[in-house]
This record gives sequence, structure tokens and C-alpha cells, in this order.
Amino acid sequence: MPSLLRAEAATRAELLQISSVAVELDLRDSERFASTTVIEFTSTEEAAATFVDFQGSELEQAELNGQPISPDEWAEGRIALTVQRENRLMVRGTMAYGNDGEGLHQHVDPSDGRRYLYAMSFLDAAPRWFACFDQPDLKATYTFTVRTPTEWIVAGNSPAEQTSPGYWTLAPSKPLSTYFVSLIAGEWASVSDEHDGIPLRLHCRQSLAEALAAEADDILDVTKKCFDAYHQLFGIRYPFEEYHQAFVPDFNAGAMENPGLVTFRDQFIFRAAATREERAVRAGTIAHEMAHQWFGDLVTMRWWDDLWLNESFAEFMAHRVCSAATQYDLWPDFSLSRKDWGAVADQAPSTHPVAGNGAPDASSALASFDGISYAKGAAVLVQLHRYLGEEAFTAGLVAYFNEHRFANATLSDLIRAWEQAGEVDLDGWAAAWLQTSGLDLFEIDAEVVPTRLMCSAPADHPAERRHAIDVATLARDGSRLETQSVVIGTGETQELTLEGDGVAAWIPDSSDTTWGRIRPTPRWEELPPLSTISEVTVRILLVNSIRDAVRSAELAPGDAFELLLAQLPHETNVLLFSAMADFCATDLTGAYCPHEERAQRLERLASVVRTLLDEATPGSDRQLAILRVWLRITRDSGRLAQLLAGEEQIEQRPLDEELRWAIVWRLCVLTGEASLIARELEIDNSTSGKAHAARCRASLPTLEAKEAAWTLLTEPSTLGAYELYASAAGFFLAEQDELTQDFVPRYFEQINDTAAFRRGWALGEVATDLFPTHANRPEVGRLAAASCQASGLNPAIRRALVDGADVLARAIAAIGQPQNVV
Repeated sequence: MPSLLRAEAATRAELLQISSVAVELDLRDSERFASTTVIEFTSTEEAAATFVDFQGSELEQAELNGQPISPDEWAEGRIALTVQRENRLMVRGTMAYGNDGEGLHQHVDPSDGRRYLYAMSFLDAAPRWFACFDQPDLKATYTFTVRTPTEWIVAGNSPAEQTSPGYWTLAPSKPLSTYFVSLIAGEWASVSDEHDGIPLRLHCRQSLAEALAAEADDILDVTKKCFDAYHQLFGIRYPFEEYHQAFVPDFNAGAMENPGLVTFRDQFIFRAAATREERAVRAGTIAHEMAHQWFGDLVTMRWWDDLWLNESFAEFMAHRVCSAATQYDLWPDFSLSRKDWGAVADQAPSTHPVAGNGAPDASSALASFDGISYAKGAAVLVQLHRYLGEEAFTAGLVAYFNEHRFANATLSDLIRAWEQAGEVDLDGWAAAWLQTSGLDLFEIDAEVVPTRLMCSAPADHPAERRHAIDVATLARDGSRLETQSVVIGTGETQELTLEGDGVAAWIPDSSDTTWGRIRPTPRWEELPPLSTISEVTVRILLVNSIRDAVRSAELAPGDAFELLLAQLPHETNVLLFSAMADFCATDLTGAYCPHEERAQRLERLASVVRTLLDEATPGSDRQLAILRVWLRITRDSGRLAQLLAGEEQIEQRPLDEELRWAIVWRLCVLTGEASLIARELEIDNSTSGKAHAARCRASLPTLEAKEAAWTLLTEPSTLGAYELYASAAGFFLAEQDELTQDFVPRYFEQINDTAAFRRGWALGEVATDLFPTHANRPEVGRLAAASCQASGLNPAIRRALVDGADVLARAIAAIGQPQNVV
């Protein structure tokens, strides 16, 4: 199917105005479903040519203004139209359920055989379940009539009513973009509540009903507090009727902000033990999607290259509101996880400006939808908030919401609103921060008196940005001595007034308020030990600097391994412990490790983690975090087998389903005992269990198992999306390099062919998860680089290849650095 061109969207938006859309669905058949759409719309021209989007399996009937449309007018997902001033279009078709998390996705729960449906219309998936003019700036009101099995419930963007058994109607919605239109249908387990006049509903599969009951109080508490915070902040009430939060299976993203019906991946309904940090991430996602109800849903961008506005704003507001209004402080996660994700993207060859990417079509826009769109944009908004001040920042937002209510807007509209509220000129700010790529580097020169702060842009991405940051000095015991607030521009050097006596380290951007890279002074080997630094924000900054320096070939991976290995026993923050351990267990013993050193590094890491596990407080979050790491890396198959059999136990830590699968996966890697998979599926034949089983099969250390997994990944398959992703993630393992080395060239030869039968999120996700980043040999690096230059690459495949090749090149350069053994 062709992706909608921006030029086509602009032409259609000038021509058409959509009055209403009425959709009838018959969902009783589990193989296909019937969809009938009636669209009332006007045209600015008589006898004008345009098209409607329809990606059904069969077009049964189409009429425009009472006249039949020939089936020959339907090609490549579009029905050609010649419209009048006033129009009524009817399209009836047979549609296919999705199994990739897009369109009208159908999931049959293996636990009990119940069928669940949810609609994901993002980007260009709406025509997979109803006919529409599919672009964000053609908003319309929607009504639905849905026929279902009699035991089902239905919910959507507006209130739903069962008029008779198996017949549901949804009230006319507020004006919606097509990509927001959603629906759930099935035997969902639900929890109901109300807050401030807003009906609240939580939904999940029946097999997760017990877990939902255990988690509902926390979810609802966060929901209510975020509603109160947004109402107080914006002074504008929630603009839709009900607020459903549906936790759905096989969901690709973390969540989707459909007005009135937010959909989340159902892993947020924890069926196993979860840490406070994991609940904080869930709380942040709830706050993020709620922010979208104003920014994105009430006011929507005109074209996809302004989608960053929605995501950056929601990212910023979620961390701010959740941290201030709920029990969960999200700023450490933003600094450690989100900003690192964005920093990697902003230093890759695929980097792009935050705004104004000029995406020529919808699929290209999706390929540039990444950590820059979320984390960098949010960090930029942190700087803008600091520059404008709270009053002007919020007043500009409120003016923007009121002026463009239930309509579309652009970045320039928002900039004008902020300018008027703050009486400032933001064109220079927007040009510097939103229309450039790359991260500035902050360094300290302590060899001169007075000490100087230096700010420089990457050579290939020059820019002129101004940063408002703090610089701190640390004593030898890791305590903060002094702090100086500084405003510095790219390419500038600024003298500091901080005293040098007794200073053991200088830390740029010590409050983590800008978007940039830092290098402490002195460098890592002479810093106070991380364990002595009491401020978690500073420790996070230093860990981020270590990771960045490894990727930049400035710090030898072996030295980084020693630094982090020494800190793991002392790190009390579970979030930071998990990040450091993950970097050691994944990068520093994988892509950023010479092949001949991998086994020794992994063994040392496992030994340290095993000691920490034995010393951890029983039942604590730290114990759980340590246990998860140990299960990933240990080679002690005997103890793993004893744990699985119940012959040995972890004190006050019963083995739930997720921990059991972690053991089974590791045993499969170590022993190749495939029978463990079938036995575990007898215990846990759930959706999650099937995904775990797929990863285990792909990780078995036999050529036969690898060939079977390869066929699933590179040929058409009815396998569910999560099982595909798990198979891809389990295929190329650093410990199995010799076994899989012949598959490496096959990846580069065949991966673009998967675009013939896979699309959307699933296409890019499989290509990314399967990329052989562990194969850090120069000849593979050359092969990867050459693959990026091939003609005819799908945008999603090109992005996976470009980013993967960059990781390989960085790893190859890094492992060539001399090691100092700090």
C-alpha cells in the first residue's frame, strides 16, 4: 500500500471538509468482519478528483451520492472519487483482523480461548478497519454501531450503550483525527470508578482480572491525581466524556492516547512481582497519555512531522505532573533512561531536527519517530520553561488550547502563543533548538585559573544554542561543595567563580537541566568513587557520561566495565543499579567486548551479582532487580535447574511466572534442553508464556533451532507480533557468535524482503531486534555500512540498518581503544 504523501494530504485538506462519519461493524465472525462506513462531506470544488482510503480484503459495495462506484476504482488501498459540493459516500467491505497490533487487532487468549479486539489507527492503520480520509487534519465526528457476541462489552471514544443483546451504539464523538479513532470489544474484565464527574473505567483480559484487581487502586489513584493537576494547571476541564484505560494484548507502543479510550500494553498489569520503579514508569505513562487529551487530542498537529510536539509536550508534562502530584518521582528515570535513549538517536547518522523534518509521506515520518521526538523535545521544553517562566509558559499553552480547540495547529501557532504570553521573540530559540541536530559537549578546563567551562557543538552539526545550567564542585568524599548557575552559548568559554581548593571534581550541568553531553573533570579514573557521591542526580550524570564515552571511543569498554563493576555493590538506587548492570550485561560483555574476553567478563559480572543476591534484603526491590540480572548471565545451570524444580529457593522470593521463564530461557541457552519449553508452557500457556517460549526456541544452541527461527522471521507467518519480536531478540546472542555467524550476511541480504509481507511497527521492530550488533568484526561493519547504501530500501528497514551499522562501527572503534584498567 502506498503511504500518503504530504502533498496529497495538503491537496485533500484544501478540497474537503468532513461533517460526520458513521461506521457499522459486525464482529461476530472470528475470521473476517464486515465494515460499512458512511461519510458526509463537502468539497470546495465541483467535479473534483480525490480518493478515500480503504484497505479491506474485499470491496463489496461503494456509492457516492447514490451512484455506484466501479470496483475498478479501488487499487492499492484507495478508492478514486469524483466529488460534488455536497457528498454522501458509502463503503461496505469485508476486512481482515490484524495480528500485528494495528488496525482492528484480534487476540485469542491461549489461557481460556476468549477473543479480544482493539483498534489501533495510528499513522495509516485506520483504513484497515473502516473507510476514511486518513490524515490528521481532516477531523470529524464519529458514530459507531457494533454487533458482537451477546456476552461482549464495547467501549470507544464516546459513551457506548447496549441497545439490545449484542447490539451497541456509540454516541457522536467530539471531532477526531482518524488516527485517534478506537474501539475495544470482547469479554473484558473491568473496574469502574468516578472522579470529579468523569466516569473512569479500567479494562483487561479476563485472565488478568485478578492482577487488575490488585493494581487498580494504584492506577486509579494516579489517574485521579493527574486529572486534578491538569485541571488546575490548564484551567480547562477534560474535553471528552468518559475516560477508559484499556490494557490490551500484543500492543506495540507503550500506550496510545485515543481520546476517551487510552490503550496500554497489558504488561502494565503486572502478573508477577514488580518494583516501585516499574510502577513509577506505569504512572508516568498514565500521566503522559492524559496530557495528550489536551495536547494532541483537543489540538492536533496538521502533519506528521509536528508529531514531536504531541510527544515532547506529553513527555515533559508527565514527568513534571507525576513527580509533583503523585507518589512517584519520574525525573531520575527521565535523566537515566529517556535522555540516554534520545542521546543515542541524536548522535546516530539518522539524527534529525526535533521539528520540521519535512517528512514527504507518513511512513517516512514514522521512521523518524524516536528518542529525539520524545526525550530531546522534552528536554528542550525544560529549557524553554526555565527561560519563559511558569506563568508565561502555561498562559501560552492555555491560549493555544482555546484558540485551536478541536482543530489543528502548527508549531508556529504554538510559538506565537508563547511569544504573546511572554512578550519575547522565540524565532531564534526555535531555530537553535528545534531545527538543528546533535548534542553540545560541556567540558571543564581546570588547568587554568580561574577554571573555565567550555561548550562545543559536534563538528558535523554546528549550531548556536544557549544553555542555562548549573556547575557543581565535589569534595574528595563525594559531597557537593559549591554550585554556580551559568548561561553559556555553543562555542563559548566562560570563567567560573568556583574555588579550586579542596575540589576533587567539577560536574557540568549538575542539575541535569539541558540537552547535552558532559565530561567531568578530572576524567573517570581520577574522580571520587561513584559510591561516595550521595546525590543520585550526579551519579546518573556520571553513568550517562561513562556510557556516552564508551560509545564515542573515548573510554575503553574494559575500563568502563571496571568502573561500573566496582559501583554495583554500593548502588542503592534500584533504577540506577539496573541501568548499570544492564549496560555491563548487554553492551560491555557483548558488542563492546572482544570475543576472546566475553566469557571472562561475564563470569566476573555473574560472580559479583551472585554475591549481591546472597546479601540482598529478602523480598526487597533490590533483591528482585539483582535476581533478574543474575538469571540473565549466570552459567550455573545446576543451580538454575534446582531453582526451577523447587529444590532451592531465593529467600522470600517465590518464583512467579516471569522468573520461571527467565530460568527456562537461560537453561535453554546453556544446555539446549528444548523439552523445558513444552513443560513450562503446560504451567503457563498464556500470551506472555507463548512469547517467552518463542524467545527460548530461537535461543536454543542448535543449527536446526536457528533455521526454524530464521524461517519465522524472514518469511510470511501468522505468528503474533510479540512472538515475532521475542524470536528476533533471542536469535543473535553474543555467547552464540560462532553458531550464528553464517546468518549475519543472510540478515543483510534478506531483511529488506520482509517489507513485502510485513508493515508498520512490526516491520521496523523485527529488523531492529534482529540486527546482529554482537558481530563486532571489521568485515561485518563494512557489510553493514554497504547495506545502508542499497537502493529500494523500505524507510523502516533503512532506519534499522543505519542505526545498527552505527552501533557496530562504534563498537569496533571502542574495543580498539587501549585499556587503562582504572
